[in-house]
Amino acid sequence: MITNQTIRVLELLKRFNNNQKVCIGSLQNEFLWEGKSEKTIRRDLDVIKNAFPESFELLRGEKGCYKALTKKSFEGFLTPQNISILVQTFNIAQRSNSFKNFDIDASDKSIIERKLKDSKKIYEFKNKPFESSTGEYELFHKIEDSIYYQKPIIITYEIQDKTIDKELKPYKILFMNENFYLAAEVDEEYIFSLFRISKIKEINPTNKTFHKNPEISNFIVDIQTPFPRYQPNYRNFLIDILLEVDSSKAYFFKNKNFLKSQKILEEKENGNLLISYKVTQDLEIEELVKRWLPHIKVIEPISLRKKIEDELKAYLM
Repeated sequence: MITNQTIRVLELLKRFNNNQKVCIGSLQNEFLWEGKSEKTIRRDLDVIKNAFPESFELLRGEKGCYKALTKKSFEGFLTPQNISILVQTFNIAQRSNSFKNFDIDASDKSIIERKLKDSKKIYEFKNKPFESSTGEYELFHKIEDSIYYQKPIIITYEIQDKTIDKELKPYKILFMNENFYLAAEVDEEYIFSLFRISKIKEINPTNKTFHKNPEISNFIVDIQTPFPRYQPNYRNFLIDILLEVDSSKAYFFKNKNFLKSQKILEEKENGNLLISYKVTQDLEIEELVKRWLPHIKVIEPISLRKKIEDELKAYLM
């Protein structure tokens, strides 16, 4: 015999499966739950939760409202761009030793591997974020742990043809320009620096702990390139850059922020754009300017324009 609660639970399951939001307050106004207390409705939800512990979640900021994570929930997320990122991630993992460390059921792993083969008929990746190596997974795992537990580490780092040992306070792993970087507080001389993870040869944890500097945490959020220069009260020392972009390349700058601080100030009658940036040092903008020469011109600061002109003259001599 089907009970009233069974009917109510089946209705809730149907709604979750259809990606509908379920709110206790709204249910109390419906026929199936008419006259039912909040406690009774929560018991109905508990029946589902006990059978399927991860079937639905409470919506933050909406009291008494729940929603399931179904396939439909991800339809907006699985855009071509995001699919390409996911495929690339698994391709990297498969080529390295990381794939064997994924906590995935063997049958699920088989499905993923089959999907990877199918993806190669559609996607072709010319770059990968980092070079695969046998200690890759262990290295990232050590970094992740040290960041999570706020423990200083000692790294062995490759610089040109030599290696150095450096004690760091790790803050975040950043992904920029197809490379992973460790953002860390260093010492009194450098204070903060980025370390390319592919050049870290060894990591030794320490038994110490540290407290993060809030300003450095904010600085990491503001980082735009792999060449930031940190100093205390860094926002007071940002350099204003003004560039003029030729109309023939204006489209690209209108449709993409090459740096987070990019602002289009004016579009001239001839179609040229005046664009501003804020950087921590000239090095952060030099690569962008050189990439778009001769269709870009430095207006301010004069010192940067002269530096690039001198480099070009030296190159052409």
